[in-house]
Amino acid sequence: MSERYKREIEEILEQAGELSSEGNAGARRPSLLRLVWLHLAQSLGGKTLSLSPGRVMLFGLILLLSALISQAFFAGLVGILAWAGLIFLIVGYGMFFIRPPRIEKRWRGQRIDDDGESWWGRFRRK
Repeated sequence: MSERYKREIEEILEQAGELSSEGNAGARRPSLLRLVWLHLAQSLGGKTLSLSPGRVMLFGLILLLSALISQAFFAGLVGILAWAGLIFLIVGYGMFFIRPPRIEKRWRGQRIDDDGESWWGRFRRK
């Protein structure tokens, strides 16, 4: 019976990425740059025309950087680009708190649906 539990725990750890197929010796931790890249790809990913907080903030950052670059060439355009970039950064930051990303809950590889009941039904049940 204990072998079955040990095998199941090892399988779960392999699926989670804790163990590789050749054991702990082959396992390595992802670098900070890779983690940043994965987080950036996740926040910017999705439908092409969707308006996500990550995309709005990235657009604001691009406007701020273009204001810094164009400072030498177009003196009158710098203020407009900088203010627009700052406003887009603030709006994107606010959008994150208005509609936080949905996290899909899973148990043993299967999705858990717990959003079918209303708040009133949960209140009455308790």
